[in-house]
Amino acid sequence: MQEKQTITSRQAKILAAIVKENCENCRPVASSDLASKYDLSVSSATIRNEMAELEKLEYITQPHTSAGRVPTDKGFRYFVNQLMHKVRLTLKEQEVLKRELLKLKVAHAEIGRRLAKVLSDYSHQAAFSVFPEEVSTVGISNLLNNSALSGEDAREIAKFFDDIDEYAEKMITDYASHEAEAFIGKELALSKTSDYSMIVSGVELPSGKKGVIGLIGPKSMKYEKHLGLMKYISKLLGGSSIILITTLLR
Repeated sequence: MQEKQTITSRQAKILAAIVKENCENCRPVASSDLASKYDLSVSSATIRNEMAELEKLEYITQPHTSAGRVPTDKGFRYFVNQLMHKVRLTLKEQEVLKRELLKLKVAHAEIGRRLAKVLSDYSHQAAFSVFPEEVSTVGISNLLNNSALSGEDAREIAKFFDDIDEYAEKMITDYASHEAEAFIGKELALSKTSDYSMIVSGVELPSGKKGVIGLIGPKSMKYEKHLGLMKYISKLLGGSSIILITTLLR
């Protein structure tokens, strides 16, 4: 999905900084944060004015009574489609992952669960794998102490994991061979909330079996890093990647 550019280059630069700061610290972003940490080459007053314009255009919003702003679904969509840079894993990270995946390629049992665990360990998010006759979930504990998620949010993710068997066949059909695509918040109307992100990738095992692996976590997750991780794993296994920034299934 493509979002038409309706903002200036300066506003785009400020929006990118807001998204990155929000994803890094999981809190609303104030103009003073941007002025002190990012080379925007404009005054604090100009940043405030541009943030006001971005809010009018519904790229950012003010949560509750906070002085800061957070990206909306529209803001995250614009960032993912227009502003996000591709992030390559370091050579060390690539070598470690290669060794881990080589172990998986010679394993004959629970390969899906092992793959999900590798994904969870490297991303520090909850992860899942869905293959015919094998569905695994790992890492829900990574989210229980995440300040970006309320207890209710974490429980809803846990419920999604509890019910994932119900959606396994459809996920394989829809995403096992899918090209990269993004769905943000309510674009994929799977629940009433839009506070979660899901990154999934179609993969193919050496046996030829196709399936889906995925990450799930707060909407302020580090998309560039996690998408780079998913794409690299998918490349090593010979699959394709897709990013779903979406609501959770109830």
